[in-house]
Amino acid sequence: MPAQERPKYEQVADELARRAGELQPHDHLPSERDLMQQLDVSRMTVRRAIDQLVRRGVIYQVHGSGTFVADPDVVTKTLRLTSFTEDMQQRGLTPSTTVLRTAVQPATEDVARRLRIEPGADVLVLERLRLADGTPMALESVHLPAMGTDWSAFDPAASLYAQMSAAGITVERAAQSIHAVNLDRDQAYHLDQAVGAAALQVTRVSYTEAGVPVEIAETIYRGDRYDYDLVISRAAQ
Repeated sequence: MPAQERPKYEQVADELARRAGELQPHDHLPSERDLMQQLDVSRMTVRRAIDQLVRRGVIYQVHGSGTFVADPDVVTKTLRLTSFTEDMQQRGLTPSTTVLRTAVQPATEDVARRLRIEPGADVLVLERLRLADGTPMALESVHLPAMGTDWSAFDPAASLYAQMSAAGITVERAAQSIHAVNLDRDQAYHLDQAVGAAALQVTRVSYTEAGVPVEIAETIYRGDRYDYDLVISRAAQ
């Protein structure tokens, strides 16, 4: 029996990736309409191919401007809820983690408020350096409520979302804020950057489908290796 032909959008994605490889970072790719005509495919096929390459970090989109070749040295993160491990693996990079600190400690009033637990209740605190292909990418500080989970069974160096899912805790959505910051001496040391270098601070509270908060994460991303792709629209007046 002959092998099943790959879906058309995957073939189109391969062709777009080939074209992107012949261009420079931030070069403009043809419009959806032009690609439809050039490749003799539907708009839906083109869009699925583009979505796949955006997730892989090969290209990026700017609302109202078009599609561009991504800089391979910069991770363009969209607002899809993904873990660091997933982000790196989608880009063909090998993620790793250096655990800087792990402790169970009483929740402060601020942490308790955001996790909707009693002040002083035990939370697991993890401080980790996240790397890709051995290069420091981000510093992460995470607070996790007890949730009836035996924290001693967690591997602090592995993907927390994967372990939470295995424990029956599924993260469905998150609220997050993004701020521009400058690295202090300790942050610069861990991220192999100059003191005062630009960085992105992302603070996230993650929730289950039922709306139960299960994580507070504050992550400092290297400004020279990360950017965020935001798509916004103007509401009708």
